[in-house]
Amino acid sequence: MVGKNSSLDLSGLRILMLAPCLGKFGGIETFCLTLAEDLLSRGASVRLLRKKVSGYSNDGSIESSEEEIRKSWKTQEDHRFSTDYVDGGKLLAGTSFDECDLVHLHNPMVEGVWLAKRRNLPCVMTVYNWRRRGLHPRLLAWRWAVRSADRRWYISEFVWDTWERTRRKGSARLPVVSRMPSGETEPSKRRGFLFLGRWIPNKGLRVLIKAYSELAPDPEAWPLTVLGDGPLRPEIERMLSQTKTKGVRLLGFVSEEERQNQTRNAKWMVTPPHTKEDLGLTPLEARSVGVPCIVSADGGVKETGGAHALVCEPGKVDSLMNCMKRAVEMENAQYERMSRLTKEGLGDYVRPLDEYASEYLTLLGRK
Repeated sequence: MVGKNSSLDLSGLRILMLAPCLGKFGGIETFCLTLAEDLLSRGASVRLLRKKVSGYSNDGSIESSEEEIRKSWKTQEDHRFSTDYVDGGKLLAGTSFDECDLVHLHNPMVEGVWLAKRRNLPCVMTVYNWRRRGLHPRLLAWRWAVRSADRRWYISEFVWDTWERTRRKGSARLPVVSRMPSGETEPSKRRGFLFLGRWIPNKGLRVLIKAYSELAPDPEAWPLTVLGDGPLRPEIERMLSQTKTKGVRLLGFVSEEERQNQTRNAKWMVTPPHTKEDLGLTPLEARSVGVPCIVSADGGVKETGGAHALVCEPGKVDSLMNCMKRAVEMENAQYERMSRLTKEGLGDYVRPLDEYASEYLTLLGRK
């Protein structure tokens, strides 16, 4: 990965972030805090507004994860960060847009663009989701919001293609990143498969459990560790009980430290969605510590898994099982080679956070 450019000074800059929120800690929440940490280290002040959207239900994971992450921040940086939950009415009536120098929207937040433009504030946007087609007013409003932003960053080529067949000035692909794991576990000391994500339909967890159950590898040498939680938990627990599958460990939500520990100690990261996945962050995290991936040929996951990933058909149990079988039967020397190759191209794909600070300064005429 490219190192940080410490010359980009944001001292005195007041940045307002606005992001949709369902009440669960996920990819957008992770990236907002990762970016905020970088901006704070450069002297900026950051206010993060989480807008409650349809389906919002707070499970406490945002607060617990944020608390853990902020423990590593310097005191003066933590004092320059604030966050709040808002609804549409509170957002429109509040003063946050009057107390900032630049607005960074996470996804097409129509009211955010409108409020920024009304005050002649620079407005940038990270677009996480592929574009839905249709003539519904909401879809048309999202399209207007994306087009109206001063800078647009799409998290994958897949997402970018759905919004801009012809690349527009002011647009780029810049994948969101988390606090990437560091340090590598020796290949000989790694064990099993790892799944990390929300337990919701189309993320591939059902398919993975079925594939693992049918493969039935040695549960000691090849456990399947499942992190996260969600509405599928009762169904997953039922499946495991009915099939009497051994080797599956359901660890639920874990701390950021434990998440990174599980990632570096896994032999393979398995990310098998069948939902037109926008990016797929977990393969990038795994590859950063030399852990190769099994991914489905679904949306942006094809990109983030890397050129040397084992690729299965989305939603196909047999296809995923065959990939897992290849992994289990792989010779040690070949696996060690895969572990080295999986990092190829990662530094070119995941670019440094400097680009955000640089674009902020350009828009504000300070560069």
